[in-house]
Amino acid sequence: MAAPKPSTVVLLLAVFACIALYVLGVGLGATDNSRAGRPPMSKEERGRLRERFIKPRPVKAEELRTDCPFSQGVLTVVAGNACRVTVAEGGARPRTVEVAPAGPGSGGVSLEFTPKSKPALPVSEDLLREPMKLDVMEEGAELVLTCRNAISGGGQPGRCQVLLR
Repeated sequence: MAAPKPSTVVLLLAVFACIALYVLGVGLGATDNSRAGRPPMSKEERGRLRERFIKPRPVKAEELRTDCPFSQGVLTVVAGNACRVTVAEGGARPRTVEVAPAGPGSGGVSLEFTPKSKPALPVSEDLLREPMKLDVMEEGAELVLTCRNAISGGGQPGRCQVLLR
């Protein structure tokens, strides 16, 4: 009988090694006691980890630059005018800015949101009726709010108030 070729011997040894490692791995994995004695992770712990690593943090007021009056998170825009809000560059984690109508007469606000990161699609809303959460990547973004409110009772131009968080 002729001796087998060296490549055939190597192939048979490799197949045998794979089978042996599989059997050992399944056997040892079934008896793994690394979680023994510890309770499973609670919902609160999972929620905290999810919030810490996945959920974007809100944009801070210090990261916002506006050309309109901005006090305690409320932006005031005179009717017929536009207000430009620039969100500064941030860390590697994404952030979220929430834009919501605030106060009387704030239903006539339109917005245009343009992220500075590429590729990105701008967001525009003709009439801001409910709060919107907009994601801001590390490069920052630009937000233009336009007040389309009518003239107020005393002949003075109306104003819109928008909450930025």
